[in-house]
Amino acid sequence: MKSARPARHAVRALVTSITASAALLGALPASAMLTMDNLVPGQLVISEVMVDPTKVGDAAGEWFEIYNPHTVPIDLGGLVVESLTGTTVESFRIQGSHIVAPGDYFVLGRNANSATNGGVPVDYAWGTAISFGNSNDLVRVERPDGIILVQASWSASTAGRSMELRSGTVPALGPTAFGASTAAYGLGDFGTPGLVNSAPMNLAGVVAPPVPEPETYALMAMGLGCVALARGRRLKR
Repeated sequence: MKSARPARHAVRALVTSITASAALLGALPASAMLTMDNLVPGQLVISEVMVDPTKVGDAAGEWFEIYNPHTVPIDLGGLVVESLTGTTVESFRIQGSHIVAPGDYFVLGRNANSATNGGVPVDYAWGTAISFGNSNDLVRVERPDGIILVQASWSASTAGRSMELRSGTVPALGPTAFGASTAAYGLGDFGTPGLVNSAPMNLAGVVAPPVPEPETYALMAMGLGCVALARGRRLKR
């Protein structure tokens, strides 16, 4: 399982680089990527949440995971993440561009240092902006205009085990949608950060992105071809 993580990050880096290059070339139209400007409820999935790590403290080891179920990339840049415990709301806005490839996972956590966070491959660290309660809490992702794209809530948790999405309907994923992970990671807590869940994930309510026009695919192919050609020439030098 550990060997899958470097490969995943290598693929993500390649996809991010090609996507960014294609966008600069004008070959990746808005319809070919989901962003804070065109995402709608049901297009994001929170696939896993760790609220009570035991091998490290909560301040270092809390995290959650976003899954891209689509055939187009998602840029999480600019989206707002909120945690709500009782009437206390904590939030942060995702800074910069963070592209999640089709079928890939993106891990957000309090600490990006895998040597001190329990061995979690965190893609984006929020520091002290939000924290999770072990019970009666939720985490949600919103557009900047306040539209809730996806929300995961829980009434209880199991110490040392993440809550993996088992069967639920987006955008509102309640406590019954999750189950405790059975796969160990890092220092010995249980979860699958950045990887396929330890049990099958059954989703309902997912809203597919608009199908790009044929011209869009042609532009994308031309742009990606130019990127590949440029990269090939650089490698030969």
